Parts: sequence; C-alpha cells; structure tokens
Amino acid sequence: MAVTRRVKELGRAGKAREALQQLAEMARLGVQPDPMLGTALVDACARSGQMQMAQAAFEELFDALLEPDDVTFAVLVRGYGEAEPPQWLAISGLLSKMQSKFNLKPSTATFNVLLEVCARTKDLTRGYEVIERMERAGVLPDEQSVEAVKNRRALRTHLKRTFNF
Repeated sequence: MAVTRRVKELGRAGKAREALQQLAEMARLGVQPDPMLGTALVDACARSGQMQMAQAAFEELFDALLEPDDVTFAVLVRGYGEAEPPQWLAISGLLSKMQSKFNLKPSTATFNVLLEVCARTKDLTRGYEVIERMERAGVLPDEQSVEAVKNRRALRTHLKRTFNF
C-alpha cells in the first residue's frame, strides 16, 4: 500500500520515470504488483503526459499479469482525452479492448471521463453520442456526470432529459 501511495504521489508531481523505478524496485525484491498499483503507475505516466509510457505500462502489466478494472480504463481514457486534440481513435480502441479482451463494460466513471473531454473541447455531437451510449448500456449518471457537463448547457440539458432528472 505504501508503494501505491508513493506512485500516486509521483504521478501527481508529474514524475512518471520515478514511479516506474518504484515498480522496478518492487520487482527486484520479488514483490508482485496488484491491480491498484498497476493503475497508479499507468495514471502516473498519463498525468505526466507520457501516454506512450502509460500504454506500454498498461500492456506490460495488464495484458499478462493483472486484471484491469473500469478505473484502469478511465485513467487511460482521461490521458488520451487530455491530448490536444483528444486522441479519439486511441480512446475508441481502448473501449473496444475493454469489452472484447477483458469483458468489461464502460462504467459511469468511464463515461464521465468521456463527457469531461467532450465538454472541455466543446464537442457537442460526440457528447450527445456518449450520453446516448450511456442510456443504451443502462449506465446511470451520477453527480460527477452532471459536474462533467456543467459548463455546457446543451450537454447538461441532454443528460437531464435523457435520464429524466
């Protein structure tokens, strides 16, 4: 747990390489990472703007050793979404991989990240599609969903009308 906390701190400080060193040190000591540490490492890389490193860490840890969860994918989606412009092709590939390889469905957290990206980039068309996809998937919005679209009245209205709240 202390290593996971340290990796998260390094991520918030934008120190992806040092976060990787923490994982390497664990491996040297024979300690296997858990999914929470793996996600923290991917997040550290993404927060540092190192999406190639984040993707490589994901593939190394989660394609073979660990089982990712919706939070792991939300972290990657956020990283690709923060690029200018957002890397929608990479995001689409992640969402497909999430379902096809890991049998995971996007959660409210994943959809919230997508809504944040759409609102930030003023991509209303894609935002409407995200909301409609949420509805088709039976995923209900939460307070974070409303927060994600608070600065885009059209998206906020569409979210409220779609989910009757």
